[in-house]
Amino acid sequence: MDDYKMEERDRLGELPDSLILHILSFLPMRDVVSTTFLSKRWENLWTILPILNFSDIIRDRSHNDQHRVRNFVNRALLFWKGTKLKKFTIDIEHGFDKSLAGDMDLWLRFVVENKVEELNLRLPYKGVENLEVDNEDLYRAPQCLNSCSSLRKLSLFGCNLLVHGSVSWNQLKNLSMEGFCFSEGMINRILSGTPQLEVFRLCLVESNANLNIRSKCLKKLKIIKHLFYRGEQPSLDSVLRICCPNLETLKISGVFYGKCLFTNVSSLTDATLDLYDLTYHEFNDSMYYDAPGIKVLGETMRHVFSTFQHVERVTLSSGFFQVIGASLKKNLFSPLPNVVFLKVEVDDLIELVEMVHHLEIFPNLKMLVIEDQSYPPGINAENYSEFKTNLTKSCMLQLKIIEITSNFYNSSMFRYVEFLLKHCSMLEKLVVQTISRLQARSLEIAERLLRMPRSSPTAEVIIFNKK
Repeated sequence: MDDYKMEERDRLGELPDSLILHILSFLPMRDVVSTTFLSKRWENLWTILPILNFSDIIRDRSHNDQHRVRNFVNRALLFWKGTKLKKFTIDIEHGFDKSLAGDMDLWLRFVVENKVEELNLRLPYKGVENLEVDNEDLYRAPQCLNSCSSLRKLSLFGCNLLVHGSVSWNQLKNLSMEGFCFSEGMINRILSGTPQLEVFRLCLVESNANLNIRSKCLKKLKIIKHLFYRGEQPSLDSVLRICCPNLETLKISGVFYGKCLFTNVSSLTDATLDLYDLTYHEFNDSMYYDAPGIKVLGETMRHVFSTFQHVERVTLSSGFFQVIGASLKKNLFSPLPNVVFLKVEVDDLIELVEMVHHLEIFPNLKMLVIEDQSYPPGINAENYSEFKTNLTKSCMLQLKIIEITSNFYNSSMFRYVEFLLKHCSMLEKLVVQTISRLQARSLEIAERLLRMPRSSPTAEVIIFNKK
């Protein structure tokens, strides 16, 4: 009988409150509320949960009931009795409706009053993912958010800020803003009100507005610039200014600025230029830039590279070497002696020929990562001959580690790898990641690569498949 009573014990109810709250903090609120049926002690424990995650409220993709969202969030906040709000998330996955704007204002006043430390708002309208929505349709957060001094991390997607006065985010260290027409003045006011900001991610659309990033504490900066409408031609009139003496990591993606002025980036060690394919417009079958435009970009890139003297890691996207090729051939780019790691993406194996030709600006390169995204046809005999000539004169022969990701649709890639193994006498490791859904094809690629001769007696070849 005693054994039976032991089995009847409420083991979930015996868990300490701190452990139960820790478990619940990993769940969205819809699942948190459902746990009240597990144990009597759990029935009201969720009302003091310091992390409120209102994501995945509506799981039926066939319809979007904003009324259900409003009622669920309002009732949950009404019953909440916590003393501290560490994290608050609103994610309207299936599209935000203007009818929720008034309620959203109230929810944000609630989190400000309860001194929230981390706030995540994801409020996409229909079409926002494809940048096909007018800026005026986006939700605008109330002014009270600008004075939330308890914030340490803030992430905004699909909504804009009303910043008419000052911003008081004195403890904010991480800021992510994915919206549309952020003005230069707004960004200046935000940076002035975030004296401890270390990580800043800004996603905006193409406009002629300049962008001025000035911060003494910023360590990581990512700027993503899109075209507002598909088929739109990028402008080269805008200017990007960066003055961040403690900046360590910089990534610029999408449409590039016509002029870049980096006046103090002496701490920069990791730089990524992840640009659109600058020479071909995929939406209207025309060139992104004419010849004068490409010349302007080449000069901009030259200035950007001149500020990379302390950089150790560089990542470049497809098309980069074609755009700046003429400038490199004229030796207008200064060598970057501290770069030991280089990662490049190639959409065309001819770009690989160009890349090898220009590696002389990285004289002390030790590790090269190549992501091959090309499809047949491959290169001709003339291109391959140029590749071999360029390689024997480049620093690739001094490389210690090479990593290649490729589908190997082009037989030319096998010739590249074979030539690298044959001539890179200091090579210590070659890592090849194949991309194939067919196991037989993956084995065929591996067998062919492993049979290739190696000039370095210590070279290790590692092959694995990514499905």
